[in-house]
Amino acid sequence: MLLPPSIKPMVMPGLQLPETVRLGNGVVLHLVDGKAQEALRVDFLFAGGYGVQSMPLQALFTNRMLREGTADYTASEISRKLDYYGAWLEAYAMQGYNRLTMYTLSKHIEPMLDVVESMVKRPLFSQKNLSVVRRNNKAFYKINSRKVETVAQRHFENMLWGDAHPLGHIVCAEDYDAITRDLLVEYHRNVYTSERLEIFITGKMDDRVTEAVNRRFGSDAWGGSVCLASADSALPAPVYGRRNVSLTDTLQSAVKVGFMALDADDCDYHKFRFLTVLLGGYFGSRLMSNIREEKGYTYHIEAELDAYGKRNAFMITTETANGYVEPLLKEVNAEIERLRNELVGDAELELVRNYTLGELCREYEGAFQKTEAFIGVRQSGQPFAALNDYLEAIRTVTAEELRELARKYLICERMSIVVAGA
Repeated sequence: MLLPPSIKPMVMPGLQLPETVRLGNGVVLHLVDGKAQEALRVDFLFAGGYGVQSMPLQALFTNRMLREGTADYTASEISRKLDYYGAWLEAYAMQGYNRLTMYTLSKHIEPMLDVVESMVKRPLFSQKNLSVVRRNNKAFYKINSRKVETVAQRHFENMLWGDAHPLGHIVCAEDYDAITRDLLVEYHRNVYTSERLEIFITGKMDDRVTEAVNRRFGSDAWGGSVCLASADSALPAPVYGRRNVSLTDTLQSAVKVGFMALDADDCDYHKFRFLTVLLGGYFGSRLMSNIREEKGYTYHIEAELDAYGKRNAFMITTETANGYVEPLLKEVNAEIERLRNELVGDAELELVRNYTLGELCREYEGAFQKTEAFIGVRQSGQPFAALNDYLEAIRTVTAEELRELARKYLICERMSIVVAGA
């Protein structure tokens, strides 16, 4: 008689960390070896993001307008070059960084770097193109303003940070009208400099690739040197309690519950991440099992830690029929109280431990996915080794530690609640 294979604990080795070098002008270059991958990913991170902007949307529009024409290429020429070489370029504005991510074949790295260099160093910020981009983005804003999830997120962030904090501002239609070319030029001059740049290269490494990057971005210093006040230096002034935001003609309400949680360098951070997964971070989590499977109040509910630079917000997010809002909130509180008062059972603890390690195996399977994790930890201000610290926390956390973390941080009276809907 054949016996089933024995069940063994999930094992995940530590991540191999990037090789880091400093170019001649001080730009930091991180190399993530992709070995057999002919495709390259190159990420350009400029320290700044919307944490240093003087006006709402200034960082977003500056980054967005980089591909709308430069001293060397028109917007259509940039698009044609990307298409011709089969490349892909994405632009992001975040709290602490403005970011450009380029995917290309290694054999096309030279012409693609020419395009990115021109975008970074010599953008034109055409008034005509800005008017079009501003109009389109404002239209998207108005469409999203009718979505309960988007409205709830805006108000939740306002409650997390407070009205006086740079990140607490609720963007309005007038903010789009206030964006001018001069604001973009000012932001670009202050942020897009060699002093603020670090680069990640992911893929099959050879000297030709690193030399091509060095010639364009590492040989000479470029841009000015300006000391900018960051939003990281301003303390949040959270608003606790509940805020109801009324929207007409909605069949469902978006619900957000949470608080400004631990900084990424806090000694409890990694184990609190694990606690968040247990509560609502996977399909069989406590929130899903109770509120979705047993009660049927919602199709999906999750708990997560949302990163804002080094700071992290604990957030429970869901949408539910308008008539189920109150019983849903009651069950959320009940699950939090369970964590505060009862020890997690051994079977559940091992299940979540193995699930989390398995998900990380999947997330870190390829070199490009690893780079995304490295960039995330870099944005939090932590060393790359923090990723391996999280693995160790998953392996070693105990039920007693999880209960103490819940008692220390999951306090319902000190949470912000937003309900957006009817």
